[in-house]
Amino acid sequence: MSYNDEQYIAHYNLKQQAIENILGPSAEVIGHATIPFRVIAGMTLGSVGMHYFPNHLEGTGFTTMELIRTDGTGPVPNKNGTYELIAFTKQPFNDIDQDPPTPFNIMERHICENFTQIAAAAQEKAFNPYEICQISGNDGKPRYIMFDVYAEFEVEDHKHHLLLCMEIFEEELATVANFGHKGFLEMLKMIKIYPYSDLDRNWVGIKK
Repeated sequence: MSYNDEQYIAHYNLKQQAIENILGPSAEVIGHATIPFRVIAGMTLGSVGMHYFPNHLEGTGFTTMELIRTDGTGPVPNKNGTYELIAFTKQPFNDIDQDPPTPFNIMERHICENFTQIAAAAQEKAFNPYEICQISGNDGKPRYIMFDVYAEFEVEDHKHHLLLCMEIFEEELATVANFGHKGFLEMLKMIKIYPYSDLDRNWVGIKK
């Protein structure tokens, strides 16, 4: 079944409204990529667009809006189904493309890199809650992303969710192994680190 531009826009608006019902109003600005994220013949091109939510928690939430398609399909479904990605920074929202870049701008680009790699890989692999995946930043250094179902929403009778992409320290992998993936996330919730991806904090674990 094919969908025209009018149907795409209508579905997009319904999806945005469903997400705003969870996160509050989004910022008026959208971080459009120079080359938009697309899946063509099994290959991914471009970067994801960034949507900003400054009215939900302290700091700013980021989401994708391109993974779930008009027919309700999307990335390879995980145990909870199809999803858009979400991440958080404690940095307050400001206009993008500041010169010099603010701490928010630096974190926004960092999250966009994470989202784009995960969105591309998600076309062929299911990313489930509590799992950890390793990706690489533009600097070539490894990054570790832990997943969780942040919230569920529905668009045109299709159920979806926001899949939290929370960056953690490599040093915390041993703590995850000791306490289990779910136990580690509960620990981060108790000490108010969850759901943020900022790494300007001490890593959590038993230091030798």
